[in-house]
Amino acid sequence: MRIPVSLLGVILLVSAAGTALAGSHPVTIDDVMKMKIITGLQANPAGRGVIIRVKDYDGGKRFLSDLWLVNEGTAPRRLTQGGNGSGAFAWSPDGKSLAFVGHRNGKSGIQLLPLGGGEAFLLKEFPVAPGNLRWVDKTIYFSASVFPECGADLDCTKNLHDERADGPSGLIYDDLHHRPWNRWRDGTRNNLFALDVESGKVSAVVVGDFDTPTVPWGGLSDYSVAPDGASVVYTAKKVKDLAISTNEDLYEVKGGKETKITDNPASDRNPVYSPDGKWIAYLAQEIPGFESDKVRVKLYDRGSGTHVTLTEGLDNWVTEFVWSADSKELFLSVEEQGHRLLYRLAAVKGAQPVRMSGRFTDRRLALSGDGRALYVSRETMVNPPDVHALELGDKMRVNEKQLTRLNAGALADIKMPKVEEIWYDGAVTDTGKRQRVHAFLVRPPDQETRKSPLVLMIHGGPQGAWHSAFHPRWTALGIVGHGFTAAMINPTGSTGYGQDFVNAVSKDWGGKCYEDIMAFLDHAKKIKGVDANKVCAMGGSFGGYMANWIEGHTDRFKCLISHAGVSNLSSKYGSTDELWFPEWDIGGTPWGNPDAYARWSPDRYAESFRTPMLVIHGQNDFRVPVEQGLIMFQLLRRLGVEAKLLYYPDEDHFVSQPQNRKLWYDTVVGWLKKHLK
Repeated sequence: MRIPVSLLGVILLVSAAGTALAGSHPVTIDDVMKMKIITGLQANPAGRGVIIRVKDYDGGKRFLSDLWLVNEGTAPRRLTQGGNGSGAFAWSPDGKSLAFVGHRNGKSGIQLLPLGGGEAFLLKEFPVAPGNLRWVDKTIYFSASVFPECGADLDCTKNLHDERADGPSGLIYDDLHHRPWNRWRDGTRNNLFALDVESGKVSAVVVGDFDTPTVPWGGLSDYSVAPDGASVVYTAKKVKDLAISTNEDLYEVKGGKETKITDNPASDRNPVYSPDGKWIAYLAQEIPGFESDKVRVKLYDRGSGTHVTLTEGLDNWVTEFVWSADSKELFLSVEEQGHRLLYRLAAVKGAQPVRMSGRFTDRRLALSGDGRALYVSRETMVNPPDVHALELGDKMRVNEKQLTRLNAGALADIKMPKVEEIWYDGAVTDTGKRQRVHAFLVRPPDQETRKSPLVLMIHGGPQGAWHSAFHPRWTALGIVGHGFTAAMINPTGSTGYGQDFVNAVSKDWGGKCYEDIMAFLDHAKKIKGVDANKVCAMGGSFGGYMANWIEGHTDRFKCLISHAGVSNLSSKYGSTDELWFPEWDIGGTPWGNPDAYARWSPDRYAESFRTPMLVIHGQNDFRVPVEQGLIMFQLLRRLGVEAKLLYYPDEDHFVSQPQNRKLWYDTVVGWLKKHLK
């Protein structure tokens, strides 16, 4: 849904589900960390209800995940305790049992829990960790990281690991993709296997020198099993140069024979069989090398071998989908203007999508076993995820029920901020007009009559967006309770505002995106209750890059915070784990296009560094390696600019451990208070 022109300049309050809640104290990061967060959801294949995986905080050094059963009309029931449900899980086809990866009586493997009552028991012990479970008929499919030469012999992989542990520690590589995201490759690959539930025998489904699920972000959605169990379709990147290609394809295995079913040089992924087995729907992009091309839904006819695109009527990304029970429709989650909205779409070329939901973030879609309800995990910026059931009526009618209130008690004790949506005039476009830019304004819960300092938060990507979603890690909720107003803007390059807006940031990193940010500073002078003279900018990844870029291009900010930010594009190219990204977004290689790498590198403008900066980086960050933060900190201190470095020897691009996350916010808030109060 597009905002009518008449409303573009109006400040809009978030819907009722996102309004502030009364409580005893303003929200802090401690409150956020205590919230129960849904990280997985599966519907009962034989009826109604869902099983959810819930992340919780033990109050010490760990986040724990456990499984809960949610049935309509009854209170949610915890199925596992003490973090024993942190792995993969799958509901049995008859809805009577739950298989999950866990540890019991000193043995690890797939556990089986009778849902009608009784204790879980070990179904099969495994020498390596299984993941991404699917249960079809009498077979549980799973993935495992194995040495391809071992085939289905999982003990072989364990033995090779043991032998290597006793030998030299050196690793030898001859390809570029040797340290994806946060780990060094050890020769293993993610492959697919099948466990016969009755005999306990394990057989290979897909084994080879490639990864399925893909690395590092692949998962359960990377493969699908046909309803009759006779075939499996999976995603794999079978290319020579993994570090410079975005080409993922789909392969179908049936009766021991494999067929490649896509021939697109860009990304094809997330295949799902239709319930009648006639179709495979999947997500696809069209431009090779561009990881932020528009994500479309395509349909493969298994009978004719033809492909059609279903979502040309959408100019935004489809993030996930599920089939209707009759195989005639798809239900989609679509990124749109800072939300993830639900649509239903007939599985016919040229059909127009129909909006199903309000302005929420709806994800983890699952269809009930009777085909009459769509389950989603719904959230907003101030409401943690809860399970909602959308009853699918005739003539597109939808009735909604909220099935869980996982954090009702915790929310009652907290004063949440007020969240508004605003649109403002940003950068001047090629037509000479200023483009409209969307932002969330998050105000302190007890804002007094005096103005509050402003923290401008810049998202990563750059092809990403702030959503009205309860982000447990990068969140304004860890800041606004200390008396700051947070502005979360979605400038040029942000997803959810049409693909042209996404495309405009490539090869222009410090251009219109920076202009949009500076335009917000001007617009902030018009916002009641905001002190536009006391502003700090902060961001992570590309947001950290933009903080570094701001450092050398303006002195209008009182302070800056750069987390995992790029400071020198040439050195980042020489040490990152993915090369297709800079080659597309910057425009070539450092030796082929040195002017672009020099033009957009923040360190080239060091002579203009003036603003106090907090630099944060993790040692195991291979996407934006740690030297990027060290370069920035060293330049600032050498130039006599006030700077502080927060270094994590045990974190990667993200800060995942509870105590480290607490230190992150304590340090950030301290920096903000020093320079804005």
